[in-house]
Parts: sequence; C-alpha cells; structure tokens
Amino acid sequence: MTHQKPKAFDFGAEPEAPADPIGGAAGSAAGSPAGSPPIPQAFDFGDAAAPTPAVSNSPPKALSFDDLPPVPASSSVTAKTAARALFDSEDHPAVRDALAQARAEYPALFAHSEGRLATLFRRILPVKLSLVTQWAEAPLMEQASLLQPITELVLKFTQMAVPALLENALASTQAPTGMFGKLLRRPTPPAMYRPALTSAREQLLQLLADSEVAVRDLEASARNLTLHGAVLAVVSHLAGGTPDATLLDALAQRRTLIQQAVRQAELSILQMGQVRQQAADLIGQVSSLLTVTLPALEMAQAQRE
Repeated sequence: MTHQKPKAFDFGAEPEAPADPIGGAAGSAAGSPAGSPPIPQAFDFGDAAAPTPAVSNSPPKALSFDDLPPVPASSSVTAKTAARALFDSEDHPAVRDALAQARAEYPALFAHSEGRLATLFRRILPVKLSLVTQWAEAPLMEQASLLQPITELVLKFTQMAVPALLENALASTQAPTGMFGKLLRRPTPPAMYRPALTSAREQLLQLLADSEVAVRDLEASARNLTLHGAVLAVVSHLAGGTPDATLLDALAQRRTLIQQAVRQAELSILQMGQVRQQAADLIGQVSSLLTVTLPALEMAQAQRE
C-alpha cells in the first residue's frame, strides 16, 4: 500500500462579506459546518452619504420652547390678540352670560350703556350675598341727598305766594264798585306793588335756574339706579336655579328697594316739572304787569290829574 502525503487544505478564494452585517452573520452561521464556530468578521459601514442617527433607549424629554424665536410685533398672532374683544378673553364666564342676557332683555339700555353694564357686572359677579346686600348703596345715598334740593325748591315756591300777589296787584288797578266800596275801601296804589313784583320775578327766575340743575342731577342719579336695577334683574335671572334661599331673598329685596328709589325720583322730577311750568307762567304774568299794565295805569292817572 502506497502512503500519500497529505496536502494542505485549499479553501480557495473567500467570498466578500455582504454589506449587511446582520445578514452576513446569519449567513455565515448557516453556512458553517456543524460543530465549527462562524468566522467573525469586522463591521464595514462603508462611505454612506447620510449616516443613520443612533437610536437612544432613554425616555423622551419634554418639549422646550425656551429657544423659540420671538414673534415679530407685526405678526398675525399679535394682531389677532389685540383685536379680540375684552369679553372674549378676560371676563369671567358669568359676566359674558350676563351681558348676553342684558342685550336680550334691555336692548335700548344696552345700546346706550354697554360699557357701564359691563363694569357693574364685573363688580357683582360671581354673585355673593355680601355683594347683594350692599348693591347700589352709594347711588341710593346720593339720590337721597339730591331729593332734598327738590323738596326745598317746591316749598320755596309755595311760600313765595306769587299768585296771591298778582291777584292783589291786579285788583288795585280796578276802580271800586258800589257805594260801600267807594266809601270804605282804601285801595293800595298799583305802583306800590312794583317792588314786590320785581322781587318775585327775580326769585322765580332763580328758582328756574336752581331747579334745572337739581332736576338734571336727579335724572342722572335715577339713570344710574336704573342700570343697577337692570344688573340686579339679570343676576336674579341667572341665579334663579340656586338652592340658596337667603341669596334669592336678598336679591328680591334689593331689587324692590332700587325700584322704589327710581319711582320716587321720577315722581319728584314730575312734581318739579309742574312747579317749573307754573313758575314760567307766573314770570310772564308778572312781566306783563310790570311792563304793560302798570305803566298804562300810571299814564292814565297822570292824564286825569
């Protein structure tokens, strides 16, 4: 038997490793003979144009807006914020509901006093018992003080007794009738009434001027109370479903008080209007007596003498 010399193992040219290291490793493992470990190969990333970013297993971080660029002053975001109505952004929701209710129930009042109503709603809402019990306290006290000048002017007009003065002055211009009148009556000459009539006319003119100011102030106070009453009416409507009986009673009592005060102001203004009309009529009569009747009588008397 002839013994041959063993030859060296010839594996030939080794194939190039595939580009995918994972696939290559799997393929080597599959193609290696049983019992022999796969030949480890170095990872080859090549010259990739855009390397794949490394994947981090750390938990995600919260977004940060600290490095955002500032918004330009003329941007649309700023413009929209500035153009938004105040009631749409800053007011309490109850205030917005109250304004909508006031617009529906008091359209004329709302059209003329929207800003005032909004201010009052901000004061009383959210509604509390302590706010209701003191609601409109200052306007009520102000109106009470404004009613005093009206009362004094009406009393002053009554005490002046100008109608009686005019009646006596006109009677003095007429000749006595009847025998007893001619014998017993000693009439006051019409000219003696001139100082009293002149003083009465000046007082009536001053009363008209003072009453105009007093009525104007009282009307403004009544309008202010009317706004407070309307606000309370809307709040009472919105709070109608509350189980707080004490709050509902306070709302009703305060509304009644304000309504009575407004009614009192209206009656006083009406009374002062009647006094002003009477004063204006009396001024005309006194002026006629001073400028027409008395000079004519004096002229006639002078001609007789």
